[in-house]
Amino acid sequence: MTDSLTVTGGAAGVLARAADMRATADVLDAKGDVARELAARVAAVATHEAVLGSQVLSPVTGARVLGEVARAQLPPEGLAWIALEYESSATFLRGAATAYEETDAALARLAEVRDTTTGVLLLNAGLLTAGGIALTSWAYGALDDDVADALTPDAFARWVETVGQDPLGTALGGLYDHPWVTDSIISGLPFVLGTQVPLVLSALTPWTFPTTPLSYEQVVSGVIAGGGLLGLFATGRPVVTPEPRDPRYPDDASWQAALDATAAGSVSDLFDNISGLGNGDRSEVRVTAVPDGAGGYSWIVEIPGTQEWSPAPGSNPSDLSTNLHLMAGAHDTAMEEGVLEAVHQAMSSLSEQTGVPLSVLQGQAVTVAGHSQGGIVAASIAADPTNGLNVTDVVTGGSPVAAMDIPDDVSVLSIEHVQDPVHHLDGNPNAAGPNWTTITRDVDGHSEVTPGDPFSAHHGSLYAETGALVDERAGTDPVLAIALERLDEQFARVRAGEPHVFQYDVGQEHP
Repeated sequence: MTDSLTVTGGAAGVLARAADMRATADVLDAKGDVARELAARVAAVATHEAVLGSQVLSPVTGARVLGEVARAQLPPEGLAWIALEYESSATFLRGAATAYEETDAALARLAEVRDTTTGVLLLNAGLLTAGGIALTSWAYGALDDDVADALTPDAFARWVETVGQDPLGTALGGLYDHPWVTDSIISGLPFVLGTQVPLVLSALTPWTFPTTPLSYEQVVSGVIAGGGLLGLFATGRPVVTPEPRDPRYPDDASWQAALDATAAGSVSDLFDNISGLGNGDRSEVRVTAVPDGAGGYSWIVEIPGTQEWSPAPGSNPSDLSTNLHLMAGAHDTAMEEGVLEAVHQAMSSLSEQTGVPLSVLQGQAVTVAGHSQGGIVAASIAADPTNGLNVTDVVTGGSPVAAMDIPDDVSVLSIEHVQDPVHHLDGNPNAAGPNWTTITRDVDGHSEVTPGDPFSAHHGSLYAETGALVDERAGTDPVLAIALERLDEQFARVRAGEPHVFQYDVGQEHP
């Protein structure tokens, strides 16, 4: 079913459940402390001077008092016993939470080893297969037709011919049918490049190459450095200007009203807006000021995906170069800096219009959302504590952001399609912490998805449709309701208030 969703992490995740267990343990400990204090007060009755004196005057009554004091301490209903039960339960819950966390961490490590090992095997098998196909194709073509037909099984010959005719289609079809392969290949790539490739080079040359396992970021940085020698993969200086008025609108007021009417009031609206950003030579960014009803504003920032795939740098910073720099861990790309500049310009403009101090606006909550590269930029902004923004929420669609070091107090909602390979390009699953919820949708069989073409599952319009399913299910799914709690409050203010939308062109200049 292409309308079914799978929710992982967030309130449904192991870490969230462990946090709940620890919180419950704290409550039980507090109750145990109260019960123990009451038990001490009751015990003090036995040594009170009046009780001690009554032992002489009325031994029977005194004995009864002492008996009641003892009964108030002992099981099954004594205060000291109840205190012990509370504290024992708290200790058990903490231990169980630790066991869950350690088991989850161990499983994650096993999964990482599995993916890396599988990736190494796939890469090596792929290289051997590619070489074998090339050699077989050459030999097959060099032989006499009758001899070749006699030596080569028909099925294998047809397979070699098919792969030879459309190697890219064959590879993409494999990724579509087996999406997990992307994770495994990416996970294994740093190991292969850091250890096995140098061994092969050492065997072919008189030089010895060091064999050291690489990190994912080092691999990407190496690609950037290699491309830089050829003038490729450069990022420039951002140029941010307000979006010119659409000529269909006769004046600025009507143009602004049209923009304000498109403010996002749902997850689906976010991706609808994002899919329409970009104008060829330049990228675009939308910044929405959402009134909070108390004289302040929260903010929604919408960032588009990749628009230019050429490795040669151009005027549009939503390009392949930005992708690589972001995945290498850089925060100084023209696109990220352009988004921050757009937010600053929007806040400055609103401060001038409303009289709200700029410092107040800069301290209020910011939601950053993006599709594909836009999600990477959004996560990168959230992971950078030096940008001066109070980022509280991140929304991504089809974005490889698992490696981003997003603070625990930032709520992350990641939407991913099973057949979409793009969000796999960091080789890791998203974090499963209480603050990070991942929603997965299987889109195989959808009318907009072409079987065998994984990138057809990456379209922004399809993510907008998935966003609509998320909005709908949040009304009945408590886990999603928790994940969307702050977003829904912001969307409700958009629908009930008078949001102000700023839209900017973002370009880049190169030295």
